[in-house]
Amino acid sequence: MIVIHHSALILHILVGFIAMVAFWVPVVSRKGSRLHKQAGLIFTRAMWIISISGIVMCLIAWFDPIAIRFGEQVLSEEVRGKLTDRHRQLTEFLLLLSVLVLVGVKHSTLVLKAKADRNQLKHWSHLFWVALLFLLGSLILIKAIINSQVLYAIFAVLAIVSAMGVYHYIFKPQLKQREWIIEHMSAIIGSGIAVYTAFFAVGGRRYLSEVLQGNWQLIPWILPGVIGGLSIHFYKKYFATKFKVQGEAKS
Repeated sequence: MIVIHHSALILHILVGFIAMVAFWVPVVSRKGSRLHKQAGLIFTRAMWIISISGIVMCLIAWFDPIAIRFGEQVLSEEVRGKLTDRHRQLTEFLLLLSVLVLVGVKHSTLVLKAKADRNQLKHWSHLFWVALLFLLGSLILIKAIINSQVLYAIFAVLAIVSAMGVYHYIFKPQLKQREWIIEHMSAIIGSGIAVYTAFFAVGGRRYLSEVLQGNWQLIPWILPGVIGGLSIHFYKKYFATKFKVQGEAKS
């Protein structure tokens, strides 16, 4: 299991760098162009690999956190118990992020394929992951409130809101004309935010911890989301005007 975890970690990191670069090409290229489509395909496939490898690593680490985190180190039973609880909480949080990424990229892809016809979005294989995201977010939010873990609470709320937003889009009675364009764009940018959040907060925490102390260490976690959230807000307005997303159309 350790070999599988290590292999998944290497794949996760390598593909993560590819996704970080590929993310910007569809953003800056002409929408609907060949370059936009090809780069978007690379990004979405990379995000699938990132999310699935993340889920695999989290499941392995949750069942045996000591072996994954500490290898052959000799630890007392008391220390093992404390470390197991601590790292299982961290693993549950990282699992939430992996599922959040998976739901984002899956939803954005299906929205693009389905356009105004939302029947594809109502398949159980999509609804299952959205429900799992909501349940994980709710579980982690409860634990975060009990343990006063601000960071976990923030992302748990984000996951819950994201899941509810996806369900709302899928099941609301009517869509605006070309609303699927805005939904696709929002979901895919959300996935991009997750990549950069993971890079700065998880991958770069050893280096950033030397610069950012105390509560300032929350910045790498929160800042990409704030910037991304504002970007989504302004992009929505821009593309709503550009693609004339207005009026109501039956789903």
